[in-house]
Amino acid sequence: MQRFIKLSAVMAAVIAAPAFAAPTLDANLELDTKAQGQGRGMSQGGRVEFNIAGKAGDDNGFVAGRGTLLVKSDGTTGADDMWGQIGTKMADVKFGRFEAADLFPAGKDVYVDSAGAASGYRANKLRGRFDGNPAHLALSVNAGAASFELGVAESKTTGEIKGVRPVVSFNAGPASVKLGLESAKTVGGAKYEGFGATVGLNVAGGTVNLNAANGKNKTTNVKDTSVGVTAVFGPAGVAYVQDKTGSVKQNTIYAAYSIPLWNTGATVTPAISSSSSSGVQTKSGVAVRVNYAF
Repeated sequence: MQRFIKLSAVMAAVIAAPAFAAPTLDANLELDTKAQGQGRGMSQGGRVEFNIAGKAGDDNGFVAGRGTLLVKSDGTTGADDMWGQIGTKMADVKFGRFEAADLFPAGKDVYVDSAGAASGYRANKLRGRFDGNPAHLALSVNAGAASFELGVAESKTTGEIKGVRPVVSFNAGPASVKLGLESAKTVGGAKYEGFGATVGLNVAGGTVNLNAANGKNKTTNVKDTSVGVTAVFGPAGVAYVQDKTGSVKQNTIYAAYSIPLWNTGATVTPAISSSSSSGVQTKSGVAVRVNYAF
């Protein structure tokens, strides 16, 4: 509730500020109904998301901001994005609560039912939206088909994370490549280092991503790796991911297909997921998501 109140105050200030005289406002509903195997039965969850964003200036100099409020089906509230951004077309800095460059795109991950045997590694320890209160900034430099992002997180509170995350991106016609490194540690705790790479291909009107990431807990000397392929073609999406922690492997597949609900703009998305590990731990189930943008 405290975070909700703070973000509400930020939104009110954004609306009132002359630099953000014409903010954009939108909201959407997302509600999932699940039927899960292994004796877990049915459950339902979701949220209503409220967004406000604004931008003043042009390519020679701009200021932007965004805030996202979440009202959840379990009766709680929270914040997703809450950030500011200052810069030009060539370079900018973003600060606050946000997610930096994605080095392991999940595709159409409407429902992913992990077996929980291996956590793997998605090169996202320092990507953002942290719990607690670490400072988070990302400097981006754009040079046509190439760009560079340097993420920095810093905290002095025990248990919270700090470190650096450089990412380079390249675009060439139908293909794109992102490469990144992470060097992270919790205050007074574990040290972690890793790298990730993703290759995106525009194929037959859809997008295919090939992902790979490798990380190591320097404190426990345990390695985590993940590889995967995701494909999204219009309303359909399918993915395969293999996670490995130490010697334990886990294979997960998931798929979803969005169906328009008459002419309302809403969609109904059936989804399936199955995950199994080398320790013969299996989880599977189906879900239906209703999404409606107000």
